[in-house]
Amino acid sequence: DNSIAERFIRPLAGERKNSLFFGSDRMAHVSAVYHTIISTCKMQGVSVLDYFKRFFSEIVKGRRDYEHLLPLTIGLE
Repeated sequence: DNSIAERFIRPLAGERKNSLFFGSDRMAHVSAVYHTIISTCKMQGVSVLDYFKRFFSEIVKGRRDYEHLLPLTIGLE
């Protein structure tokens, strides 16, 4: 059953139409990373906004142990 995966990639279908306007391959990659993080948050029941607030707060503090900054390991409830 692919219904879960299909639900999470559906927004990317619309994004694909706009991908010609990213300006570079690098920005297309950045967009893909953000979509991956957002989908991961949704799948794990973590608020996307709360996650990004905490993530960037930790990065500004100098934290670079990225494996502990993932949606389930960053310490959001």
